[in-house]
Amino acid sequence: METNDTKTIEYKPRDYTLERWIVMLLCLLFALPFVAQAQELTTLDQNDRAALLVKTSKPGVYALSTAVKSEVSISVAGPIVRTSVKQTFHNVTGQCVEGLYVYPLPEMSAVDTLKMTIGSRVIVGEIREREQARKEYEQAKSEGRKAALVEQQRPNVFTTSVSGVMPDEDVTIEIAYQETARFENGELRLRFPMVVAPRYTPAKAFATAVMAKLPATPASSTAGNNVTLSVDLQPGYSIRNIHSAQQVRSETLGNRHYRVIADSSTLNADHDFELAWQPDLGANPEASVLTEKLGEETYALVMVTPPASSTVRLPRETIFIIDSSGSMEGASMEQAKAALLLALDDLKPSDTFNIIDFDSETRPLFNESRAADGPSIAAAKQFVGTITADGGTEMMSALRIALPEKANTPSGTVRQVIFMTDGQVSNEQELFNFIHSRLGESRLFTVGIGAAPNSHFMRNAARFGRGTFTYIGDVQQVQERMSELFAKLDAPVMTSIEIHSSDATAEAWPERVPDLYRGEPLVVALRVRDAGAKVTLRGRIGSEPWAKELTLPAPGDSEGIAKLWGREKIESLMDHLTDGSDPKGIEAAVIAVALQNHLVSQYTSLVAIDQTPQGLNPSCKPELLPVDNTVVDPQQGTLPQTATPAALMLMIGMSLMAVAGIALRLMR
Repeated sequence: METNDTKTIEYKPRDYTLERWIVMLLCLLFALPFVAQAQELTTLDQNDRAALLVKTSKPGVYALSTAVKSEVSISVAGPIVRTSVKQTFHNVTGQCVEGLYVYPLPEMSAVDTLKMTIGSRVIVGEIREREQARKEYEQAKSEGRKAALVEQQRPNVFTTSVSGVMPDEDVTIEIAYQETARFENGELRLRFPMVVAPRYTPAKAFATAVMAKLPATPASSTAGNNVTLSVDLQPGYSIRNIHSAQQVRSETLGNRHYRVIADSSTLNADHDFELAWQPDLGANPEASVLTEKLGEETYALVMVTPPASSTVRLPRETIFIIDSSGSMEGASMEQAKAALLLALDDLKPSDTFNIIDFDSETRPLFNESRAADGPSIAAAKQFVGTITADGGTEMMSALRIALPEKANTPSGTVRQVIFMTDGQVSNEQELFNFIHSRLGESRLFTVGIGAAPNSHFMRNAARFGRGTFTYIGDVQQVQERMSELFAKLDAPVMTSIEIHSSDATAEAWPERVPDLYRGEPLVVALRVRDAGAKVTLRGRIGSEPWAKELTLPAPGDSEGIAKLWGREKIESLMDHLTDGSDPKGIEAAVIAVALQNHLVSQYTSLVAIDQTPQGLNPSCKPELLPVDNTVVDPQQGTLPQTATPAALMLMIGMSLMAVAGIALRLMR
């Protein structure tokens, strides 16, 4: 008897989990070369990082070649600050290219050095008239030579063009400048700008002759992939306190010699770097004079702190202008509103005030200034709570309300305009002209809000407005900085300041000395032929006369004072563009000073050309990188937005999803 045993075999589907992961990883690896070769594109208005911008076949559109390494070295000797910025880039395009490097600098920096390093060769730049420098650069480029060109686009925005960069070649560009540390409220400060934020350009500005001659405003950050920043601090006196809003490490190297190193991780943030130190002198120095002798001429940097005064506080009419444009969105808007609320609490019942909020439109709180009583302050705080950031930066309409042709301010009342903004506009000169013509007896105080305010506009608007500039880079600084500003506003002003010298050939700059407030020193750059000349400073504190006489000391080992004098003179000459002076005459005078002192200006540039046999490569003619027509140029009258390769990333992502989906379907 046969028995048939039937066995039931349970079918178990194979687990393809591992194979699925392998297929997806292979897809990603297959796509990586395409991602690596894809160029991120930008325009000058859109770029917001340290980058060598490579020209493409589409005019105004650049491919990004980010910095491999960025080194910032700052040395401080007394009040003189010398800064070197060194950027190393690598050409990954696979072809010979021309690059454009954009970067911000302090608005009063005297740029005097350009070095280009290729391999072991160092090429040092020479100062030329701007058109001549450009001509020499273009000639070198056409010959296949390596060359670099530094040009000033605005007093605080510079560009460096670099030609003849070979495939897979490193190029290092170093620029150096000097300035003076800023003394206020008993401490000295230096600020290194890390970013040039996008600027708003009013649509009508494109039709003006002045704007037509200016290149578009670059927006870049000096914070690269690997940034180091160090400060060698030798102030000539002991220091009580060294501090910064960003993380720093300080150490004592010797007698009155300090080193400060910034945490590189914080430098990658979009915030300007600021360092402050407090002299351990017991009291503010009354006078400090440094001299430098060049040839037959002696240059002096004079810093005098006026004595304090106990004059009774005068009633004020205060006009607050708050910028609520799109560039203020986020932390900047929070800082501005917090600062405004603090300012409202500082008002006294004897004061009057108004608030003007603006973006693309202007909205005053009241039709005219009102007494700072309880109901008005409450209404003002409610008004501040409704402010949000959007729209354009139409400053002119707000200034027209704040600076009327005839202000109805009662006699004996101080009229002060406090302007809180990031200053990101491109029509600075138009605004300076308006402030200069409409200021009258008002005083304009600017409060720079945000990580990287346009300090050129902020400082000069305050200078033309005979006020001061306060910088707030972090929300944690609002209370401290605004309290400092209120102390200034409450203090008497030193006015009618004049500078005289026993040397009839003396030249002192600035030509128009601004009003001074408590805790602020008078800083003057002077040139004389008589090294033993006497300098007399005169002014008025309230109704009382004030005078100070100084004898210039023997020239010491201070360097760079002549260049600082030249930078001050150039700025004072440029100021005359607002008063109807002959532009050609101003240009000629600026060129003469800049060439004599080896300084970059609006009319002079630095050019470096490799004349060695190694620097000549006729086959290296810069090529334009090919690009399609998918990039859209920024519209006039709008805020530039940072460009990203979103379309490319989306296409790659969809392709990967499709490949993965097919692979997974086949495995089921």
